Amino acid sequence: MTPDETLRALAALEAAWLRDERALSALAERSPGELSLPVLVAAYGDQILDSLVSLACGIRPADDSDPEGQAAAEERKQTAVAARMTAVVGRTLTTWAASAPESASGDIGRAVIDAVLNFTAGTGEKHVLPLLAALRSSALNRTAP
Repeated sequence: MTPDETLRALAALEAAWLRDERALSALAERSPGELSLPVLVAAYGDQILDSLVSLACGIRPADDSDPEGQAAAEERKQTAVAARMTAVVGRTLTTWAASAPESASGDIGRAVIDAVLNFTAGTGEKHVLPLLAALRSSALNRTAP
């Protein structure tokens, strides 16, 4: 996912959470070749859920761990029921989004947020906007020269 796509997805998640239909409508405008907003939001949701599962299983960037530890972490991810169910949620979101109208962007965005909140222990509704801000900051840091 490109940095611009990530930032657009995060803006859509925030608008979905706030039920800001005008912002969602503006974000749905796209140039030829750009993903529809439902597809983009679902793809980002699938990506962030996979990242959370990977971290929970102990998977770190390749340069951060030994190959044997990485292989063991990958094995944990493949066998953990929570990891497999999270993958199903991600696939369900992306399948739903593939045929969804732009007007479904808010529903898909709220489903992504619900999935993230349910995966992240100790995080509730009051943490959504700070969580989105942290994800945005992380995305911006990755794009900085």
